Amino acid sequence: MLKKRIWIVIFLLVLAGIAVFLSGCNQVSFSGSRVKNPDAYLLDIKKMNGTDLHTLELCAGDVLQIQFETEKGDLYMEIKAPDGSTIYRGNGKETTEFSVNIRENGVYTIVVEARHAKGIIHVRLAGDNQ
Repeated sequence: MLKKRIWIVIFLLVLAGIAVFLSGCNQVSFSGSRVKNPDAYLLDIKKMNGTDLHTLELCAGDVLQIQFETEKGDLYMEIKAPDGSTIYRGNGKETTEFSVNIRENGVYTIVVEARHAKGIIHVRLAGDNQ
């Protein structure tokens, strides 16, 4: 009977260890530089797991200058218009420098999702030299 209890305890400890290991693998983390201003969102990512958001209040006719490059892992960015529609969606692996024209006034949301990622995301209002 004692041997059976020992095996049950060992089994439970192994299960607990696996659970701790798996939860640590997808832990939300950020290492690098992050700047959130009213006219810019700048991420220089050394390592990132998880999701980050920033909002910009923009006017029709504004232009966003974007530098987006994924060096390692999975990095995904989406820019949503005030009505919730997506005006940009990408992974930073193809076009790395581009602009997005803003067609309506309102608050735009930038959503960044990362998994073991390294890279750069710079979103600036055109004419902003920060």
